[in-house]
Amino acid sequence: VDPPRPLVGEEINAGSTAVRAAIERYQPAIGLHGHIHESSGIVKIGPTVCINPGSEYGEGVLRSAVIDFMADGRPASWQLLSA
Repeated sequence: VDPPRPLVGEEINAGSTAVRAAIERYQPAIGLHGHIHESSGIVKIGPTVCINPGSEYGEGVLRSAVIDFMADGRPASWQLLSA
């Protein structure tokens, strides 16, 4: 649209472009992020699994993630939890 703006129902990435560039360059096995103002989510950037539990502090919801790793240090499985 002109001028550019988010559209209703459209998701945009509000994360740091510098952090994304570092993930793309160094390709760590996992990225753990704690953006308190965003919804939870899991995305892959290349081989890197990026996890944001997305806690909702205003509502008293604390979210977390449980991650199992393989012997070589790569994540084997992951699950988002809330308490």
